[in-house]
Amino acid sequence: MTDYKESKEEMELNELFEGKSTSSISKLVKRAKRRTILRNIVISILVIFFLSVTLGFTWLSIMRWSQENAMRDIQLFSRITNPNVEELGAQNEGNGLFEGILTFNRYKEIEGIPVNWSDRVVTYSLFGGVSRLTGDHSPIQIQDKNDGEMKFYDRVTKQRMMKFYHPDVEYPKLSDDLASLNNVADDTLVELALSFDQKYSPQEVRELMPEGITLKWYWVDTYSKTDIERLNDNTVEAVNGGEFQTEASPELATEIYGFDEMPEDPENPSLSEQMFLGDVEMGVSLEDGKYHGEFERIYKQLKGDSSTLNAKNIHVIGAVVTGEASDLAKLNNMPMIRATVLGVTANPNE
Repeated sequence: MTDYKESKEEMELNELFEGKSTSSISKLVKRAKRRTILRNIVISILVIFFLSVTLGFTWLSIMRWSQENAMRDIQLFSRITNPNVEELGAQNEGNGLFEGILTFNRYKEIEGIPVNWSDRVVTYSLFGGVSRLTGDHSPIQIQDKNDGEMKFYDRVTKQRMMKFYHPDVEYPKLSDDLASLNNVADDTLVELALSFDQKYSPQEVRELMPEGITLKWYWVDTYSKTDIERLNDNTVEAVNGGEFQTEASPELATEIYGFDEMPEDPENPSLSEQMFLGDVEMGVSLEDGKYHGEFERIYKQLKGDSSTLNAKNIHVIGAVVTGEASDLAKLNNMPMIRATVLGVTANPNE
């Protein structure tokens, strides 16, 4: 009897290993195999899901970090550039896999009236870079048929862009748009760029401005001796190796640095200057910022040989003012004003 049981067990084992067994042991083994396969599949799915979620959150975090840095850099730099241009803040136009798009809505303010200005659109990358959209961003240029002077216009709004003349640069001709205000209605709201005959302190500019004229922005002298020599040197190398002379050109509003005039504070009359210096110092401290190199150049130029950077280091060579055309006529024949260029205009009744 014992031999029979042993023989039967041996047969079942043989059938099991040969895959022919239909016994309960075979069914258990097959069931265990299925469970193992299912468990491995479930574990694989969970691992893939966990990795996908982790990578997704990591990607979102990096893109968010890149977006915040891009907004920080653009907004900080805008505070010392783009005269009399206000920003409503950034709108995220959506993220691609490796880059996103930010749109900064902008306008100009003239005596309480907002005037539309072109938006600024930039891209930021997963790896921290910030750049403008590819393409041509140059302003519209039209030669005036009366005086032959080149006028610049915003690409979107078609409003006039301001130009500025450095006091240490010799130009073949200086703009005098102030005289043209005689041809517009007295209540027309006007933005006007002023270029001075020399360097002034911000407080001197405030004191010299006539009543009824709103000071909006100060053009700060951030030019080195090398910059002035370059602007005065009109020799240009030709493609064929020769040289030819060109005329010195004024600086466009997009090429200069300065700061807004803040609301008057009797307890802190130099608040505007202090905020400007604070922005420059912040730009220098952000070593990973897009404009760190330019902030550092401006800081060194302003500081000069001084031990510290303070409001006394600020020299103003131009300004942006607004007011009614009739009020701006008070600027006529002021010795400090070397040139005037018309900016945007607005009808107060519209």
